[in-house]
Amino acid sequence: MPHSPAPDHSDRPIEVGDVVQLTVSSLQPIGAFLDWGKEKELFLPFSEQTRELQEGDQVIVRVYVDNNQRSCASMKVEKFLEKHPGELREGDRVKLLILSRTDLGFKAAINSSHLGMLYHNEIFEPVRVGLALDGFIQKIREDGKIDLCLQQPGRRGAEEIGQKILDLLETRGGFLAVSDSSPPEVISDLFGVSKKKFKMAIGGLYKKKLITLDDKGIGLSRNEIER
Repeated sequence: MPHSPAPDHSDRPIEVGDVVQLTVSSLQPIGAFLDWGKEKELFLPFSEQTRELQEGDQVIVRVYVDNNQRSCASMKVEKFLEKHPGELREGDRVKLLILSRTDLGFKAAINSSHLGMLYHNEIFEPVRVGLALDGFIQKIREDGKIDLCLQQPGRRGAEEIGQKILDLLETRGGFLAVSDSSPPEVISDLFGVSKKKFKMAIGGLYKKKLITLDDKGIGLSRNEIER
């Protein structure tokens, strides 16, 4: 079965079914109106609001069609999202919109259609509510819940990180004072990845004889320097 495509809202108009962050343009007795890039603003009924709003507020909403066949918005996004994976598969590249922060991490809308969790220990770059970014399906649990990550899982993800390591080595004179024994925070600051993923990446580079390893750090191999 083919992997589910990741929709990209940046190059097309917002449509029914999209989960997006929009700006409150005005407040009226019947509800709020949102700027969604069209001449007629998007209506956000009071019944679909989750907090008191002010003009200029940023709100995350799901666009839906009401009983009168009007396009409307709801801040109660999670009620529209599937809690089970459907056609999503582990390793799929997806579009994420960060919905809320929890003690465990961040809840995110996946492709505007599913709900997933991005755990704190999988985050190695700044993340905030309302941020749209690319991610991956890391794991689909037995109960159908979806775990997310920001780096591609598995061997392909390690290869991408390996190239990043090589690029940084070239710009730093062929040597980095970091190794598989370095603290996770140092590795995260340099490469934006977990220590586990870093160790997979340098292991692959070492097997290909692209780098040298010792207690002081990693360096480009002689063949790579002369290339």
